[in-house]
Amino acid sequence: MNLRPTLSVPLPWLTIFIGRAFGKDKPPAAKRGGIRAMLKPPRSLSVTREGKWYIGILFLIGIAAINTGNNLLYLVVSMLLALIVISGVISEHTLRRLAVSRAWPAHVFKDAPATVRLEITSRKRRLPTFSVHLKEIPTDGCETDGTFVLRLDPGKTSTRAVRYTFTRRGIIKLNGVKVSTRFPFGLFLKGKEERSPDEVLVYPKIDQKLRLRVDEAAHAQDGSRVSGKGAGSELYGLREYTMQDPARFIFWKAAAKASKLLVREFEQDSEKRITIIFENFQSSDPAVFERLVDEAASTVDYLIGRGFSVGIKTLSTEIKPAPGAAQLYPILRLLALIEPAGPNGAPGIRVMHG
Repeated sequence: MNLRPTLSVPLPWLTIFIGRAFGKDKPPAAKRGGIRAMLKPPRSLSVTREGKWYIGILFLIGIAAINTGNNLLYLVVSMLLALIVISGVISEHTLRRLAVSRAWPAHVFKDAPATVRLEITSRKRRLPTFSVHLKEIPTDGCETDGTFVLRLDPGKTSTRAVRYTFTRRGIIKLNGVKVSTRFPFGLFLKGKEERSPDEVLVYPKIDQKLRLRVDEAAHAQDGSRVSGKGAGSELYGLREYTMQDPARFIFWKAAAKASKLLVREFEQDSEKRITIIFENFQSSDPAVFERLVDEAASTVDYLIGRGFSVGIKTLSTEIKPAPGAAQLYPILRLLALIEPAGPNGAPGIRVMHG
């Protein structure tokens, strides 16, 4: 037998005990984080500034009704109390049967705002949801803005773009999103935590001011040019044009002299190989180690953008040099998860050519 309809909520704060006693979606004790989670109310409730004024006026009118015995004042007090009851019932309906999920961008970096799409879905069958505020439950290393949904019809999903900023690298675990409302009268702020566990990999900070300075000119002189045709910048030779050749490679001056179309062929450029050596020793100052991680990530991002084949070597792991964006993110992932290794020492990074 469902007792929920027979037990109406007389005051907003009694919703806590009614929801705990007769909630249909009450999770088992093992899944609520122990005794603390069992004792935690399913709703948070606070009085707004307008609500404090309202209660103060209600209190004064109540005293006047008791002192004077005026039936009209008793009627006014009853009406004011009825509004509180209505506020509790409607706000409870607003927070029920909602589901929240997140849609992450492809890559997230430390100290760089990331736009995350929060999706809230109403699983109600009839009445719409009004005036709800969404904000990530506070988590270490994560700072977020809130967002507001004015109306959500039954069975519909609303998507909002929210800015997330992560202040540390690595895997950040998120617990859920707090949904709160002041609807309908703005007297009380009632909230509910919608559990939505999630994990996000945060790459180190990318800042070109932190990158190591690399002598690219010296590296180019030391590099050896591979003989043969390729996609380089130096001219290798001319040959007759075929239908498969791009028109932009036609050498018009030579074609005019030879009375036939000729195309330019280019030499294959030398491979510019660099390995980042990261000596990830334990440091007495964690901030020093984190700065070195950011320096390594910024250097890798810069060099790959300049066409270098980049690899990385730590005390326990090595990624061989390779070019292109496909090489960037495996290295950034390694740096996102790297931890100090070995005994206390002097951590550092350096660049090795070739």
